[in-house]
Amino acid sequence: MTTELIGFFDIVIGAGWLILLLAFLWVLRLNKLDKAHYKLFYPAMIFKLGFGVLFALTYSLVLEGGDTLAYWDGAVKLNHLFWDSPTAYFSELWQTPSSSTIRNNFNENTRYPPGWIYREPASFFVCKVTSLFTFFTFNSYLALSLITATITGITSWKMYELVKDFDFCKKWVLAFATLFIPTVSFWCSGISKDTYVLIAFQTIVYIAFSILLKKKKWSFKYVILLLISIYFLYAMRDFMIIAILIPLSFVILMRIIKNIKYNPVLLWSIRIAFTGLTILLSLVYIQNLTHEINNNAYIEEMAVIQQDFAENKLYTGPRYDLGITDYSTFGVIKAVPISIITAFYRPFPIEASSPFLLLSAIEGVLLIFLTFGFFFRSGNILAHFQFVSKNEILVFAIIFSLILGFFAGFTSGLFNVLVRFKAPFMALITIFFAARTPSKLQENK
Repeated sequence: MTTELIGFFDIVIGAGWLILLLAFLWVLRLNKLDKAHYKLFYPAMIFKLGFGVLFALTYSLVLEGGDTLAYWDGAVKLNHLFWDSPTAYFSELWQTPSSSTIRNNFNENTRYPPGWIYREPASFFVCKVTSLFTFFTFNSYLALSLITATITGITSWKMYELVKDFDFCKKWVLAFATLFIPTVSFWCSGISKDTYVLIAFQTIVYIAFSILLKKKKWSFKYVILLLISIYFLYAMRDFMIIAILIPLSFVILMRIIKNIKYNPVLLWSIRIAFTGLTILLSLVYIQNLTHEINNNAYIEEMAVIQQDFAENKLYTGPRYDLGITDYSTFGVIKAVPISIITAFYRPFPIEASSPFLLLSAIEGVLLIFLTFGFFFRSGNILAHFQFVSKNEILVFAIIFSLILGFFAGFTSGLFNVLVRFKAPFMALITIFFAARTPSKLQENK
């Protein structure tokens, strides 16, 4: 497989695409010479492309395995299927994979995609999306990795443009958080589910807050990109939709309250209605969760996830144990703090057994320092919390990070998986803990 992946042909196609992409990005840069912040554009894109290549070479030449290669293999088989039967190819793009569909559509001429990827619809969806690019890259794994890295780089750049003018953070923090976090760039630049999830997430956040904060108007492009991004998350990691929807609802409520703050009757009516709806939905969710737990459905699902991580040889690396044995509603609630702490700050340096985990550990230490500064270097902590509570992007950042942090810390079990799962909130939580009131930033200069 290694020769097929990184052979002479793949290197030639990859080099050709690298030249094309660098030229394309350079033209974009030249068209924005009048904007001072664009001096970071080319370095940021090269940073993403570099980590995309590193990701590809690591899995193809060093580890010689992993889900990224299975995604590529599945995409190539779909490419073969198109040339064998276009009808069957488009049928595969829209239908749910099953044992019957793989027998009916694939054959000895097309060869078969990896069975363990095909049996999981969320994973095979990555193959489907990647297959769309195989027609322009001659199935080159290296070229496909460069394309995904470029798309991730562009959505990350949009995130930077969204936050670059915020006056509650130092400019270098905003740039580092959105563009230059090493682990995010490594795990979310190559062909992987995490890459597409990050692309979709950043697109949704950029569009939502461009409209809410920067008063941009809805456009046909925004609607299409938003629908595609939501569909991506639904197909690959549907709990991300809930993790986004909850804090976004709070932000919209904040915006409504700001607009009607001089009408106390209407203001309190909305607050009471929103509080009542939140309590009602929470009770319904807890009731459904309790029903699932009583029927052992939740425990069985957790057992399947843990068994998959334990037995699948592709999931390698150091594990962690939160010591959770009680999967009742109360037991899950008790696990929330340790799950969030694990997602935010682990692995610790003494737990890092590889260069990539060491990078994550260093980022965790930096986040610990930022957290310390958030609570103990802000002067009046109550005033600081009041400042944060009035800023929509910071409210979204902390609520989203807490929700996704719980999911990631509670379910991952492996540090390599944890680092990938928490990538979407890394920029937001860094900005949140680095936030200071504008006056406080002036004092520190």
